[in-house]
Amino acid sequence: MKPLIYRHAVLAAACLGLLLLAVGCYELKVSFEGDQSSESQSNTNSESAIASTLDTSVATSQKKSLFAYHQGSTIKAASQGSLRMSNQTEQPVRLALLARKAGVKSNSQENYAVPAHWDFAPGEGSEKGLILSLPNGSIKIEKGDVLVAFAQDGSRRYWGPYVVGETPAPVWNPQKKEWELILDQ
Repeated sequence: MKPLIYRHAVLAAACLGLLLLAVGCYELKVSFEGDQSSESQSNTNSESAIASTLDTSVATSQKKSLFAYHQGSTIKAASQGSLRMSNQTEQPVRLALLARKAGVKSNSQENYAVPAHWDFAPGEGSEKGLILSLPNGSIKIEKGDVLVAFAQDGSRRYWGPYVVGETPAPVWNPQKKEWELILDQ
């Protein structure tokens, strides 16, 4: 009789573990909210005091990290130039660009120009990089343009998204007046 109970307990634990694994993979969150009317008033006051203290410290630390992150981007912000791309990976890569329309500061979707993309063979432009252009002429990218690269070999590998002037890549080269994006392993 005991082995049957142990078998059911092990089976239940395994099922629960698989369920938790699936929930973790999809990053689902489960929360339970209690009935607010059943809590005492003193409990609510102490919780709100603790929450306000935590909110203040979190906001302060977030401001510090944002300042440090954007500290070097003031030079990049005023820069507009061509884009040099270097594929130093062993995968074929597609680079997609979503450029903002000139003079538009809003984030809505109609404020972006028609997207463009370029395909690179493995190692293409790996030493010096290649200046990108469109069929109707050269392209200039500026702050707020969005770049993303992804492998085309089925590996589901991607780089980015990069927001020009706000993320660490692409890097502004003031001598050549161009943005440089290097993709590596």
